[in-house]
Amino acid sequence: MTEQNAQPQANEANEKVKQQTIEVTADDLPLCCPMPDVTLWSQHPRVFIPIEDGRGHCPYCGNTFIVKS
Repeated sequence: MTEQNAQPQANEANEKVKQQTIEVTADDLPLCCPMPDVTLWSQHPRVFIPIEDGRGHCPYCGNTFIVKS
């Protein structure tokens, strides 16, 4: 799949899932979205989220993850 093809799917996921800011800890790393405790049948494919400066962003649903120390 090319980046161009991935963008429409990301926009569709944004419409179906309300964007959230989720606080996580170092114990949750490596970080993936959706989180392991979320039912996957209605979510996007699981992707690993890169963390920069204590924050990460899911390209599918738009969730923002903040790593708390």
